[in-house]
Amino acid sequence: MYHAIIINKQFVDSNYPNTKDVLAKKVDGDWEIFGVKVEDSELDAFISEVQQNMRPNETWYAHAYNDNEMFVIFKNKVFKVTPHQSSWTPVFEYGKSLGIPEKQLDFWPNRFQDERHYFN
Repeated sequence: MYHAIIINKQFVDSNYPNTKDVLAKKVDGDWEIFGVKVEDSELDAFISEVQQNMRPNETWYAHAYNDNEMFVIFKNKVFKVTPHQSSWTPVFEYGKSLGIPEKQLDFWPNRFQDERHYFN
């Protein structure tokens, strides 16, 4: 089982997150941030679908995680890392090459135990 963090604004159809198995939702200004559940067997399809539905020519990303691994999903690239920041250097480098400030590449929450604090 994986959980993923997706934002309504990153998709061509801002209603796209509501088509997923939503575990939690948080509103931050005009952003709706969703925690969604992804079955192990559906992870590859989920990643492809997220990429296909992301706004073109913009610098959004999503991430999916369990307690051992994390996938950071950009429109044209996916990184498999761990939830530990020490493994994120390639993701930071790629994100910065797109013009995303490193402080925005925080991938939080990235463990199930952090979700309660994040979504409350």
